[in-house]
Order: sequence, then C-alpha cells, then structure tokens
Amino acid sequence: MPWSGYHFEKEIEEKLLKIYETNVGYDDLYTVALHFRLLRQQRYHISCDVFSKFLDENGEFMSCLNNDVKALLSLYEAAHLSMPGEEILDKALKFSKIQLKTLASNIDPYLSEMVSSSLEIPLVRKVDRLKAKLYFSIFEKESICNETLLNFAKLDFNLLQATHQEEARSLSIWWKGLNLAKSLSFTRDRLIEGYFWVLSVYFEPHYSRARLMMTMVISLLSILDDIYDVYGTVEELQLLTDVIESWQLENVGKLPQYMQHEFLALYNNFKEFENKLEQEQYSFRVHYLKEEKKKMAKAFIQEAIWANDGYVPKLQDYLGVSLISSGYGYLACASYIGMHDEISKEFFDWVTGMPQIIKSADFIARVVNDIATNEFEQKRKHVASAVQCYVMEYGCSNEEACKNLMEMVEEEWKILNREFMFSKKNIPIHLLRTIINLANVLELAYKDAQDSYTESTKIMKDNIIDVLVEPVQIHVDVKVTCPSSV
Repeated sequence: MPWSGYHFEKEIEEKLLKIYETNVGYDDLYTVALHFRLLRQQRYHISCDVFSKFLDENGEFMSCLNNDVKALLSLYEAAHLSMPGEEILDKALKFSKIQLKTLASNIDPYLSEMVSSSLEIPLVRKVDRLKAKLYFSIFEKESICNETLLNFAKLDFNLLQATHQEEARSLSIWWKGLNLAKSLSFTRDRLIEGYFWVLSVYFEPHYSRARLMMTMVISLLSILDDIYDVYGTVEELQLLTDVIESWQLENVGKLPQYMQHEFLALYNNFKEFENKLEQEQYSFRVHYLKEEKKKMAKAFIQEAIWANDGYVPKLQDYLGVSLISSGYGYLACASYIGMHDEISKEFFDWVTGMPQIIKSADFIARVVNDIATNEFEQKRKHVASAVQCYVMEYGCSNEEACKNLMEMVEEEWKILNREFMFSKKNIPIHLLRTIINLANVLELAYKDAQDSYTESTKIMKDNIIDVLVEPVQIHVDVKVTCPSSV
C-alpha cells in the first residue's frame, strides 16, 4: 500500500510471508508479476523463472498478452526489480514497455494515467509521498475503490503533512539563525528543497528527529559544495580541507572569514548532535559522520585541483574520487544519525566501509547528476564530469557518452536490487530501504537530464507544493435523514 502502510506493517508482513510460503502457482500474468514485485520488495527471493510460463516456443512473451494493459503494467513494474543476469526480466521490461507505449492513448483515462506515470518513473523508484498523491487520484476512479480505506489514507496524509510543515518551520528558524545564505551569497539557498529530499527518504512520524538532523546535514553540505565548486581558490580550499581534517576549533582562525562561517556552523551543528544523542548513548554515531565529512573534503579538494589544472582523468580514476564527492555515502550515513532505533557500531562500520550497495547507489547518484549538470557546469571552470571523462577516453560524442553511461546506471540498479536482497540478513529491512529511497530521490532530482535542485523553481517547486503545501481533498458523503413531522 503506497499510502499508509506503516500502520499495518505486521499485517502486511504476515500476508506476504503466507504468499511466499504457500507459493501458489497462478496462471494470470497480472497476479504473478504483482506477487513477484511485492515479495522482492520485502527481501523474499522469488525466482524470475515464474515468468517462464508466459513465453512462447521462441522464448518471447506470448502475443496474447499484447493488449492486457493491467498485466503489462504489472510486468513492467516487476521487471525493475531485476538483478544481474536475469535475462527474462530484461525481455519483460522491453516487451512491456513497447506494448504500454503503443496502448497508452487508447485505454481508460485512469489506466492511462497509471501507465504514463509509470513510464515516466516506475513505481519502485517513485518517492513515497508523491506516489501516495498519485494513487489517491487513481484509486478513487477504480470500480473496486474502498471509500473507507481511501479516506483513512487521505486523512493520514493530511495529518502527516501538518507534522512535516511544522518540521519545515522549525528548520527555517534554525537556518535563518545561522545566516549563512546571506553571509555566503554565492551559495545556493536550498533548505526546503533539502527537506523535501529527506522527506522522500523517510516520511513516517517516528523519523521526525532523523529528518531534522539529516536536513541540517544536507543544507550545510550544499553550502560546502558551493565553496569548493564555485568560489574558493585552490590555496584557500586546501586550508579548509586541512581544518576539516583536524576538526579542531582553534584552527578556524587560519581560514578566510567566509570559510570560518561554514566551518563553525558545521562544528557547532555536530556538537549539538552529540549532545542530543548522548543521553541515549548514541553520540558515537557523530564520529562516523565526521569521518565521512573528512573523506568528502579530500575528494572535493582533489576535484578542485583537477579543475584548476584543466585535467581530465580517465573515467575510473574520476569515479574513484567523484563517487565520494557525490555525497551519497555521507548522506546515507547521516540518514541514520537521528534514528531512535538501536543501531550498532558494526552497522556504521559496514555502511561507511563502502559496501557494494553504497557503491552502486553512489554511481547512480554521480552519473545522473553529471549528465544533468554537464552542460551548465562546463560553461565555467569546473572539474570534468563523467560525460567528459568518457568522451575523452573513448573518443565518442556527448550523446553517445550519455547513452552508454545511462546503460551503466541501469546495470547498477540491478546490482542495487541484488544487494538489497542479499546484503547481511541481520540488517533490518528499514535500514536498507533508506539506502534505496535516497537513490530514488536523487533519480527524481536529476530526471531527464535536468538539475531540479539547482533550478528549483520548476519541477522541484511543483513537487514541494504537492507534498508540503496542498492537502488532499476528502470527499465524504453524508446522508441526512429528516425527522418525520409531528
């Protein structure tokens, strides 16, 4: 349920476990694909061979499925949970995509809305709050619509939205108090955009503190990124890197005035995190975040040196640095800092040790970002992007480089799916989902080669209004019985 499933986690888990254990062999593609997707999303390993029964003697999907829109859509969504080497799911994706595009203009309006939305961003990669808004409008047009369930979900959305608005208000007060956006006017002022990102990672009420802390981390990272990327000289940036590496307050005087503002904000913010978490004996988490920040500073300075020298590295050398500078690993670590759950030091060792699931998500984040920002950033002195590195190394056009890089991104999504399924089984599923959700929101932010974070007045603004500003309309039919006349 893409609306309020967090209220029914136990019941949902029991139902899915029963489906997995009974393993009933259904004959209709819609049900098989739906079960396949739901089970894989819950880390139940169901074989892709369940789709073999829908292939003809030539190993292609049967032509009798060509006009079954619901089945095709279910298959299309399921295929996005493929893992490396699952050729039948590659066929499924190609087949369903072609058929859905062909049928899209000649089907019922509510189905057409579902198809066009999924072709734009598949269901498993949509962020939850936007997914909920979409499904409200679709489900109420269904003949099987359960009004009670729908109204409950809408009310839940509005109640959560009020909580989210209050969080955004308190963050705005904190942000204005720092005064960084005014004192560092060359930087992007993107507090609410950052909060929207975080809300897309986890929206549930029990993650409120985690959202507040992670938004603070993102907002200060955005400022630091602009200092390294846009404003500082290499000499100044080396000083800043050294001060971050030392993490000693007495070294702040070595920095130019504008850099002092940023480092002091970082230092004080991390100290506040430690103080808040100390009572629960969770303050050790901040140490891991500091170490991730130091890794990022080293990656930032290396990119600044490359940009200053006009050096274009080979793609693998570039990725060795830029996967860190993308910030994904740092933000993944930050996403756990404010959680109330007991999270062991061993988990933080794992997540900051660049496991494959983080590497794949890092790659997706870096490449979709680079493709979206390549044209804009190369108009100024800037480190070569993955696109330029690919062009230089393989002697191809920008268009071909982008096409090949996006194929690599799709392969990393498969690896991400595999790692989600098979990463250490003692890791709770909600901690792994955070990693997936963060990859989803980055894909949304840089969709169609557009940087909606930097250029936030269009797509990002609409998304923020949809999730944070406009409540869902609840229509309740009230029947009034007039009293009989005396």
